[in-house]
Amino acid sequence: MKLKTLLIFTSILFVTSLFVYMNENKRGTDLLAGSDYIKGLDVNKIQKISLSFGDNKKITLTRDLNRFVLENYKSYPASVSKVNDLIYKIASIQVREKVSSDVSKDDLINYELSDDKRKYLVELFDNDGKKTISFVVGKSHKGKGNYLFREGKNEIYLSEESLWLNSSYKDFINTVLLEVKEEDIEKLWLTSDKKLEIVKKDKEFVFEGPLDNKFKKEKAQKFAKSFSSIQFDDFYSLAEPMVQTLNFNKDIKIKLKNKLIYKISFAKEKEDHFVKLTALLDEEPRSFIIRQDDSKQELQMIEDVIKAQTEAQRINREKGPWVYKISKSVYENLAKDSTFFL
Repeated sequence: MKLKTLLIFTSILFVTSLFVYMNENKRGTDLLAGSDYIKGLDVNKIQKISLSFGDNKKITLTRDLNRFVLENYKSYPASVSKVNDLIYKIASIQVREKVSSDVSKDDLINYELSDDKRKYLVELFDNDGKKTISFVVGKSHKGKGNYLFREGKNEIYLSEESLWLNSSYKDFINTVLLEVKEEDIEKLWLTSDKKLEIVKKDKEFVFEGPLDNKFKKEKAQKFAKSFSSIQFDDFYSLAEPMVQTLNFNKDIKIKLKNKLIYKISFAKEKEDHFVKLTALLDEEPRSFIIRQDDSKQELQMIEDVIKAQTEAQRINREKGPWVYKISKSVYENLAKDSTFFL
């Protein structure tokens, strides 16, 4: 091969390789590196967050007073911390580089930003119901960042880091129904095949009543540890027909040192298990007058009762309107018959 022919052939190979590389690694200016993709996001003005995924899956979080609810999942209260994490993740998206300034339909398809290929569609609405932000998350670039396209704009950007959003409604709720420390329990009432009372005396749990010698206090001690973390699998509104036919024939009352009482009611339907949770006080709610000469003990007592009243109101507001589906193991761990304590 002549030198001139070889040089021409080499040049063609170089240009072709350069074209392929540039097409695969399309880049624009570096001026936007490290910039926030969403500028000036005001959290207080977010009324609704809509997340759309493939297979027509959608999650809509709507503000209800000082919290968000899952609008398209029975308006169940969303976890405050998990919604805050989502908003922070959206607000923290940073741009690595601009990819295109003149977006075509083919670009949207190639970067998987089109309606049928997109990974996520994120939409934010303000207090007047106006859509303020809408952007699409496309495919990943070699595992480092995702392509982004904002509605009403004509640019495609590559994010600094890969963006992953939760796609299940269960990812936005707190599945812990109740957490009670053993040391906070003062008394337990059980209603199943028999009515049993368990009280704490000298730091030990013992049975109280005419049959107190029949049952083992070791079993009572073990049972008192069962309430440290009660989790549920799903939730149902009290208005749902399926829920209205359930027979809640077992219950537990847990009285705490601060006079707060949790009541857990149990039902079983074939292979499924359910609970309801309510809260009340051992004494009527009352108002307090704090005096200058009150002792620390008196002030602490007042504080504890106020906390108990607040907690009872919260439980009844957030948990009271629902029936929760629990696993078989959780049911069997809590809904004990008297034979367990023999």
